[in-house]
Amino acid sequence: MLDGRVSIIVEGEELTVGREGFVLVPRGTAHTFGNTSAEPARLLVIHTPAMDGYFAGLHELWNRPEPPSPDEEGALMSRFGMDPA
Repeated sequence: MLDGRVSIIVEGEELTVGREGFVLVPRGTAHTFGNTSAEPARLLVIHTPAMDGYFAGLHELWNRPEPPSPDEEGALMSRFGMDPA
């Protein structure tokens, strides 16, 4: 975490991570995160191998007039070797 606080759920365990905090999410581990506070949060996310193509596709899906369907998100995840949890 660079600034703020973020709630991170890793395999059902919820963590709150603040500035200078760190969370390792092993490959294949179900996870999600979000900022539930009113203050801005900035975080640095590093993926190995790189997931640039996935996040470019995700950006396209979520920047349309209508949100994507779960099937559309699932298809994108499958293209990059992920299984929706």
